Amino acid sequence: MSFKIRGVSRRRFLSEAALGAAALSALGAGKGFAGDGAVNFACYGGSYNDNITKAFLESFEKKTGIKVSLGADASLALAKLQASVDPAQWDIVELTGPEYEVAVKQDLLLPLDTGLVPASKVPAEYKGTHGIKYALFLFVMAWDRRAIPDEKAPKSWADFWDTAKYPGKRSLSANIGDGSALEAALLADGVALNKLYPLDVDRAFKSLERLGKGNIIWHNTNQEPIQQLTSGEVALASSFNGRVIPAQRSGAKIGFTPEYGGVSGDYLGVAKTSGNAQNAFKLIDYLISDDEASAEYIKLTTYTSVNADALKLVAPELADTLPTSPKLKGKVFIKDDAWWATNLEKTLLQFKQWQLA
Repeated sequence: MSFKIRGVSRRRFLSEAALGAAALSALGAGKGFAGDGAVNFACYGGSYNDNITKAFLESFEKKTGIKVSLGADASLALAKLQASVDPAQWDIVELTGPEYEVAVKQDLLLPLDTGLVPASKVPAEYKGTHGIKYALFLFVMAWDRRAIPDEKAPKSWADFWDTAKYPGKRSLSANIGDGSALEAALLADGVALNKLYPLDVDRAFKSLERLGKGNIIWHNTNQEPIQQLTSGEVALASSFNGRVIPAQRSGAKIGFTPEYGGVSGDYLGVAKTSGNAQNAFKLIDYLISDDEASAEYIKLTTYTSVNADALKLVAPELADTLPTSPKLKGKVFIKDDAWWATNLEKTLLQFKQWQLA
């Protein structure tokens, strides 16, 4: 999340944590543990693991001698910790923001060891009591440059909502917790970036009504809006910067603006059941403090390392579009993970009811 393999199911936050016992029992297959002293890291497999290995783990292992074993089932990590199924399997777990909030409330993570993880290069808003939000993703408005040239593209969500100026359908994410459609609706209705939370859900639905259900195509995967924009099915869509930039590099005529985007991200925490917490915290520190490794991660994934200093090693045309860029200070909003952790279920129900009304 490049993160192609991190499908939308992983991004459905806490709804995915409510997994049946059958799914949990399947976790025992293919663990591939490393030896004593190694750090077992719950990851997502595929190209994501390849990028993590290339950017961080190869150099970390050379510098420290600590081996790292990556898994591929991190989307099940919270449910597994909750159910105490083979609890010692993972030392480090990667969790969505709301999953992290739940894990802290349920006492499933060790408090962050600030002696081993001083996090001096991490902005305060991305430091938690039990983890670091190490990977940042930016929810953005995107457009088909063949239909809308950059100079005439929307500059705000109010513009995006303007069906007179931009007739035709827009694609919005049906995964409202991750895709930030409600936040976009409130921004389109005039709510200030720093006044979004707690979300006025009823006002957001009224804003969506004003846009018009007939003007919305709801997408369910993160690749759909890219496909819809490139096929000409829509000229405007919400998406993630880490989907748009690789598409641009592949020749797609898609533009986007990071302004008024929503910053979400994944936390790294150490499982309370870890028998190798010291080395696990050392790895977390490396993931957020080594400038060159973090810059390489940004280049490989086009997502953002929380290490703000790494931006100095990234080309300005990319760095200026990332949420830790000084140029975007005050121009993006940070997702309120605690609000979504508490309100996801009831808000999702309201959304489904609104769609069917």
